[in-house]
Amino acid sequence: MHLVVGIYSVLIAAVAWHTLIEDYGLRTEMAGLLGIAQALALPLCLYWPMAGWWLSLAAAALTAVIVQPVVEETIWPAPCLAVHISVLALAGLKAGARVLAEMWLITAVAGVVLAVVLPGGRELAALADMTVLSAAVLVAVGALRGRSEALRRMARAELVSGQEQARRAVLEERTRIARELHDVVAHHMSVVAVQAEAAPYRVADPPQELMRSFATVRTSALEALTELHRILGLLRGEASAAESGPQPTLEHLGDLVDRVRQAGLDVTVNTIGDRRMLAAGVELSAYRIVQEALSNVLRHAPGATVRIEVVYRPVCLELHVTNGPPPVPPIPPPASAGAGHGLLGMRERTAMLGGQLSSGPRDDGGYAVVARLPFEESEDR
Repeated sequence: MHLVVGIYSVLIAAVAWHTLIEDYGLRTEMAGLLGIAQALALPLCLYWPMAGWWLSLAAAALTAVIVQPVVEETIWPAPCLAVHISVLALAGLKAGARVLAEMWLITAVAGVVLAVVLPGGRELAALADMTVLSAAVLVAVGALRGRSEALRRMARAELVSGQEQARRAVLEERTRIARELHDVVAHHMSVVAVQAEAAPYRVADPPQELMRSFATVRTSALEALTELHRILGLLRGEASAAESGPQPTLEHLGDLVDRVRQAGLDVTVNTIGDRRMLAAGVELSAYRIVQEALSNVLRHAPGATVRIEVVYRPVCLELHVTNGPPPVPPIPPPASAGAGHGLLGMRERTAMLGGQLSSGPRDDGGYAVVARLPFEESEDR
């Protein structure tokens, strides 16, 4: 825009200089000074809009006073009219509605003053060109500026809304994960309480200090278990009854695969390595990651071929869920309620365990999800 305004300023200075000489009979030096003064107002508006506007108005009024003996049928000379309208447009892009009205009013008052002061008895009708054109330009510029501001506000609102939705989705997914892991933690706390209660009876004549220690451990475990149940009441709220039941593990993977096969997916499952009894949190997260991956395939690639690999590494569990392209392009699915948040849920579960998740499209048009979950072998199974 700066380049365009610069070129336009040079052209308008040349036109004003030539017009003031040919049509108004000014000397070359005077015409050049007035043309340059008017043209300088244009680039000045890019940095200081009001300063550029005042310079244009002052140069136009000075030009009108100088050329008045030659032209008596108008107040504003033609070069001044063209430059000042252009200056109003540039300055108006950065001014508010009240300032636009003030600019138009001051321009009109300046014209009235010139009509009264200049000799020749000019009628106020001679102000029509500047008054009408400046009003039209300022109204158009104000409308454009208002539309631009409205679009910017909408863009900011959409950005904030998108960020809020993402934040809410993360919180909902974390709450859902916490609800699911409650039963796992509650189980371990119950084991601690039972072991602490039974331990003194496994030793003949246990010392009183040992009895008090086990009693303290049992009491603390029961109190922690009570607090867990209270937290669950806050987290569950309107949660479905299904979330209150036993949480699934990789042993239930076969049932999950059977259900998605009935929905039209060709799914194969391959287990690599020796099956291990893992910590309940790892088992639950692994099951949910596979479940979310299969749900995404159902939504975005119905009818595709899916391959699931469960790989038991020495220090981690790897899950590979890959699918080919769908037989026909799928219709974009509606947003589902209560079914997790897809990749977001997978990332949250993986991050909770300190693992890694990678996902992305494949060269054949399919999609792949790979999760690595570090594990510790369960001690209570």
